[in-house]
Amino acid sequence: MRARAVGGLALGVLAISWGAPLARLTNAAPLAIAGWRMILATALLLVLALVRGRRLLASDHRPGATLAGVFLGAHFGLWVPSLWLTSVSASVVLVSTAPLFVLLASPRFLGVPIRRRNVASLVLALTGIALIAWGDVQISPRALVGDALALAGAAAECGYLVIGKRLRRRVALDQYLTVVYGVAALTLAAVVLAAGVEPLPDDRISWLPLLGMAVGPTLLGHGSLNWALAHLEAYQVNLAVLLEPVLASVWAWLILAEVPPFHVVPGAILVIGALALEVGARGQRTTG
Repeated sequence: MRARAVGGLALGVLAISWGAPLARLTNAAPLAIAGWRMILATALLLVLALVRGRRLLASDHRPGATLAGVFLGAHFGLWVPSLWLTSVSASVVLVSTAPLFVLLASPRFLGVPIRRRNVASLVLALTGIALIAWGDVQISPRALVGDALALAGAAAECGYLVIGKRLRRRVALDQYLTVVYGVAALTLAAVVLAAGVEPLPDDRISWLPLLGMAVGPTLLGHGSLNWALAHLEAYQVNLAVLLEPVLASVWAWLILAEVPPFHVVPGAILVIGALALEVGARGQRTTG
């Protein structure tokens, strides 16, 4: 079973790492890409729910799941546009800082205090973020806007993660995700319409990467990671997820011919190192 869990974990990390490259391969407005990713994922979940005869999420859990969906919609609505303003490597590294935002929110919403080691991790991550931002502003103010959007996307993801942590012990994963993804899809659709953004891709071939994002990173990727969590320690899964920015940068290099800017590398090492310290320390407390 452990070998299967490790295989599922590897599959999940590989799948989620394709989110950014697939988005960049789509000829459509970034907000529309974010919206279609969630619309298609929700449609597939609803089909699975009908086939399996699953009931809807209990009414007392729907308000929390709805709020989580709004946060998830905001996450994709902020992060996906950042991919056109800054490099894929910088964007994916910065959006991966969501666990650090969760750390900052933990005393208020999860009842977990911030310790000295946490402060050290935050300082290390902030140094890495500053390096990336400093290098990007030398390139273009546009890239700095992309960095800000990616960080804002990480902050929005924090809301989704905090609510999920409080609800997931009481609800089934597929029921929870159907509501969350559905609300995220509706939120993004409303934003696309309100902003007057062209909702459809520029060509038919773009539906392939859109469907790929829904099936791969969204359903297969996150589904595999959640399955692996049932068979492995949480810190092991979280450590593996730190490979996502590395793999996404490799795919962008190979497929989009986008070489990671030199200044992003040391900044990424500091940010990922800070996240690894946090996850590793939690693993020691869990197993020690």
